Amino acid sequence: MNVLVTGATGYIGSHAVLELLQTGHHVVGVDNLSNSSSQSLERVAELTNGSVALEIADIRDGAAMAAVLQKGLTKKADKNEPFDAVMHFAGLKAVGESVEQPLTYYENNVGGTLALLKAMDGVGLRRVIFSSSATVYGDPAQVPISETAPTTQPSSPYGMTKLMIEQILHDLSNSDPR
Repeated sequence: MNVLVTGATGYIGSHAVLELLQTGHHVVGVDNLSNSSSQSLERVAELTNGSVALEIADIRDGAAMAAVLQKGLTKKADKNEPFDAVMHFAGLKAVGESVEQPLTYYENNVGGTLALLKAMDGVGLRRVIFSSSATVYGDPAQVPISETAPTTQPSSPYGMTKLMIEQILHDLSNSDPR
């Protein structure tokens, strides 16, 4: 598969890139490097004896994301192939900071995801894997938390952004269940 990984230089994103490459998939990473660096992908390249394609772009920039998605994956100098799926890890992630700066979190996490989804829609790409968070469950009544536990009230704006994105993806899936 040809996979675009957002937040590719972050902890989870870089590990996903490594696993995808080690299992034979073709990957392009995208990251704005706002809270990570390309060093993680340099290490992935060392571990896989190859190189990792990285596009420096912000998922909130719909035009930039459309360009990345339209460009696709360059496998040969004269041929680009479309992406089969997006793994979406990009976003701000500090719970405490989200309480102090909620608008920044809503703009970045929810707004960025909307821009990404619109760009994906523009190229007819519907497959997305989203990295949510246990924070969508708020203060759980019991642990471990079951995926069927209610997501009634996250305890932080960060958790709420993740829950809102889950709902957006649910609604999008219901609108066209291909």
